[in-house]
Amino acid sequence: MKNSGKVSSSFRFLFPPDLCLDMATWAEEKVEDASRAKEKFNIEPREGTIKPGDTMSLMFSFRHGSEGLEELPVLLKLSRGREIMLQLRGVTVKPGLAYPQIAHKSHTLQPVIIGSDCPPIQYYELYNGGDSQMSYEVMDDSLSELTEENYGCEIMKCLQPTGRVQPHSIAQIPFLFSPLEAKTYAVKVPILIVGGDTYTITIFGEGITPGQQTTADKGSVIPDKQAVLLNNQLAVLSSEAIDFGVMPTFSVSKKIVFISNTSKEDITFRWNTNTTPLCSEVISVSPDSGTLASGASTMIEISLLPSSYPAIFDLDIICELTDNSKEAAYKDALARYEHALEEERITFTIKEAKPQTPNKIDKSMDNWVATETLNKYHTLPPIRLSLRLPLTDLKPGSTTAQRTRNTAQGRKESRREKSYPLLRNQHSRFIFICESLVRWLISSCFRVTWAVLMCPRMLSLSQIRTSKQRFPVWRPPLRSTRSVTS
Repeated sequence: MKNSGKVSSSFRFLFPPDLCLDMATWAEEKVEDASRAKEKFNIEPREGTIKPGDTMSLMFSFRHGSEGLEELPVLLKLSRGREIMLQLRGVTVKPGLAYPQIAHKSHTLQPVIIGSDCPPIQYYELYNGGDSQMSYEVMDDSLSELTEENYGCEIMKCLQPTGRVQPHSIAQIPFLFSPLEAKTYAVKVPILIVGGDTYTITIFGEGITPGQQTTADKGSVIPDKQAVLLNNQLAVLSSEAIDFGVMPTFSVSKKIVFISNTSKEDITFRWNTNTTPLCSEVISVSPDSGTLASGASTMIEISLLPSSYPAIFDLDIICELTDNSKEAAYKDALARYEHALEEERITFTIKEAKPQTPNKIDKSMDNWVATETLNKYHTLPPIRLSLRLPLTDLKPGSTTAQRTRNTAQGRKESRREKSYPLLRNQHSRFIFICESLVRWLISSCFRVTWAVLMCPRMLSLSQIRTSKQRFPVWRPPLRSTRSVTS
């Protein structure tokens, strides 16, 4: 926005809630809708002051929250000046759907001299703002009626009534306008979107005489040069609009523009001429890509190669700029992210908590006892083993030495039971049983050896004692003395 006056001017954008108007009951619903739409639209800055001859850039933004069409009337109020009503409009489309964006309900063709043998081809642009391909069909019933009204002369004709528009692309529908009279023609042309609605466009065409000057507006409001640089802008063009003028067919016209790097980093530029199928056929850029250092400039040559038939071109080409430092940082971050995904896919991490063990555990078999922290399942009750022989099992008639030996063995086994605590672990029970068997085998071997060595002696002593009892000691008989008398 530029202040072309000689005094400073203040401006302010007023939204419907800022107007503080008394609305009727029937208009309250529209006020509520405008209040909801205010949350999605934003203007920066909302107010300010512009000095004489200065220019200020304004940014209009729309937040796509819910599907549908949102409209918001905004009042631009100038201090000591007029008030301008702006109608803001925003559309949100579901992913995967096509959306024909009709900016205007009318389209004005360039004036054509009446009685021309080769009138130029003119184009109407249809933009697809959705994510899927869109097919269209131009209904030529109204064009046929116009032809009948002019005694069979085709005043206006659509050269390509059907076609397809790629996502986020523009299709140029060609029209041929051949006026018979020096007047303005108006035709309503319906455009059917396959699988969607029908939009009616009013096309205006003016016929002029050979000596009449063309005063029609070209329909473009884009300035030739950018007035104010934006924040963090990478580069600037010496001219943003090029007029090739009138040129004969099969000729080549060239224009030169300069691109300058206004940032502090190196940038890369690339020209995109594939905005429309027609643009890539008649426009060429050299060089189409390159790198610029900070503060450097380069020359760009743009050429127009018209076709064999006269046509009026209104084409857009795009210069794409890339900050090399940010692109390198982005590629580095992307590589790290992909490496992390690959590492996560082929590796795994154990997240279970480690079992808690006591700080000090006596691992000797005599004092080791399993704790609940090491074994979360309950074990069976312990198995008691006793090798002590009761005294009642002794056979009658056993000797005192045997009784004494059995009593001493029972005492040893009792002490051994007291020294061994109850074992709750299966492995410990197995070791205990094995140890008991070894001790029992050693004790048995010792007893057998003792019995083999000591039994003959005990047997001899016993026989001697028994023989003394059964056979008393033989003593010679006493001879009786008798007196013999002679």
